[in-house]
Amino acid sequence: MNKSKWAAIALCAGIAFSCSPGISEVKGVITDATMNTLTIVSGEGDTLSFSTLDAKREVTDGILLDDTATVYFQGKYSFGMSAQKIVVVPKERNKVGGDRDEHGCIGSAGYQWSEVLQDCIRIFEKGTRLQAVEGDRSVFIVFSPDSSKVELFFSSGDKNEILDRRSLPAGGYAWNVEDDDTKNLRLVDGQWTISQRGQTIYRQIGNDLPSR
Repeated sequence: MNKSKWAAIALCAGIAFSCSPGISEVKGVITDATMNTLTIVSGEGDTLSFSTLDAKREVTDGILLDDTATVYFQGKYSFGMSAQKIVVVPKERNKVGGDRDEHGCIGSAGYQWSEVLQDCIRIFEKGTRLQAVEGDRSVFIVFSPDSSKVELFFSSGDKNEILDRRSLPAGGYAWNVEDDDTKNLRLVDGQWTISQRGQTIYRQIGNDLPSR
């Protein structure tokens, strides 16, 4: 599935904002900018593209890659739709801004703390996305450097979970915790899946990570 379709599905499901017919807004890091087009990646990892031809702009030093932009638009999101207004915060301002968390991660630039990496990361750069089998939620999985642990980042905002790697009797590995109700991460037919109580609840779309 291409990025534009992912964006429409995720956003209209309410992960990033409401798709009501009124004015909506989304915040993300600028990954591409031309004279009349702006592309950002939101905190959920969705790639969104807007036409800025008739948009009002609140920009201090131009629009540069890695700046943070808040885009306001009318109605339901669609790829390449017209932005009503864009507000850009330069990357340099983010560095000295007051939105660092207790680990020093800059949330406005899309960074959050990863316990297994012991670093501030953008999950859409370091992780792999799995989509819920039912519903509109998603989860990013991020492995420790030695793959002994994996951290789950939930789009719902639930607290991160860390699973430990365990050898399976038939070979291979699963990541879970010693709990009857644990989530189990496994590689099945080349795709990462998460199951709970014997039911698959998340599944990777695509195949962009090697076996662990």
